Amino acid sequence: MANVSPSVDERLDEEFVRILRDRRLESVFQPIVHLASRATIGYEALVRGPAGSSFTDALMLLRHAYHTDLVVEFDWAARAAACRAAMAAQLTHDQLLFLNIEPLAFGTDCPPDLWPDIKTAFERFQVVLEVTERSLDRDPRSLLEGIDHQRPDVAGIAMDDLGGNGATLSMLPVLAADVIKLDQSVTQSGPTPAVMQIMDIAYEEAERTGATILAEGVETPGHAVFAESVGAALAQGLYLGPPAPLPTAFRAAEVPLSVNSEQIARLATPFDALEGRTTSRADLTYVTALSHHLTERAAELVAPALSLLLLPDPHLLTRADRIRLALQAQRGVVTGVLGPGMPDPPAAGVRGARRHDHALDGHWATLTLSPGTASALLARQVPGSVDEYEFGVTHDRRRVVAAARSLLRRLGAGSP
Repeated sequence: MANVSPSVDERLDEEFVRILRDRRLESVFQPIVHLASRATIGYEALVRGPAGSSFTDALMLLRHAYHTDLVVEFDWAARAAACRAAMAAQLTHDQLLFLNIEPLAFGTDCPPDLWPDIKTAFERFQVVLEVTERSLDRDPRSLLEGIDHQRPDVAGIAMDDLGGNGATLSMLPVLAADVIKLDQSVTQSGPTPAVMQIMDIAYEEAERTGATILAEGVETPGHAVFAESVGAALAQGLYLGPPAPLPTAFRAAEVPLSVNSEQIARLATPFDALEGRTTSRADLTYVTALSHHLTERAAELVAPALSLLLLPDPHLLTRADRIRLALQAQRGVVTGVLGPGMPDPPAAGVRGARRHDHALDGHWATLTLSPGTASALLARQVPGSVDEYEFGVTHDRRRVVAAARSLLRRLGAGSP
């Protein structure tokens, strides 16, 4: 029998695994610049393979990390390599250190051999974790739990590549990012209609939470002028400094920057978003009619948007509802349905929950969230009653976002 030579991909997979297992990942750092003063206020760490290997490009590394199903270990190893380099260069505390994190790695345990370097660096530096857009909406529960778990230990959370992916735009309101990074396609395209939609979303979020806007891909003087004109406080790109090893000496940051946005309340149930509001009481017929009205209003939702439904009884989800929700999901809207006895998935492309949380027994929520609009019907069964509900309708974006997070924490992971 003739020997079968391994394919190019197989050989590269083997080389990638050796590099990862031997902890041979390296880092270069791109300056983060305060546009008004042109002062460097921090650096983003960018992963590279060893010199002379096939993996000197980050995208090549990521491709084979996913191909070998070693994304989580790769993510931790890349962060550890960046932390070691920052400590070796004696990065100062007044400089921000931006580290990328794959959403799939949130909530996972760090390999023991990497933890000492990461722990020391997180204690020494102002770390900003950059959440990449890859798989951002695949598992909202793990993503939100991971962000909330990490937030006390870092200087901020950055949302990467806004505008490069519809899921980033859909999930932005519920992530409470401290830094919103505009994708290079936004910075380099000029004032097109698509860019204006993205900027409108960024302005809304920055105004609501106090987030800082950062423009990526500043490669020419014109890009820098555009970034300043759209209101970006920070920027990075070849024009402002290429990826390179960290310098051997650091100037004190002329513009010390704090990246802290307003945090979102963590609620036990979505109904808790109505705290302090006057509520009403109505029977099942009225609540059903009101819920149908809100869902019909949202029937034409398109991405970026969230549409979430919590029902106290699976029989309340009609065939027409399932068709409508499947069409929404087909249009890129992040769509989920929860409730006791609800099938998983409830409809094609629609998220469900593998296990029902009994804290939501008797609760009802019909919620939509999109740029410029927010609405939620939030209700719960009156104790001792069969069909009477205490309810409220809110269009207060902060309340709707908090209720949405409460529901997203219960959703299961979608298809990769």
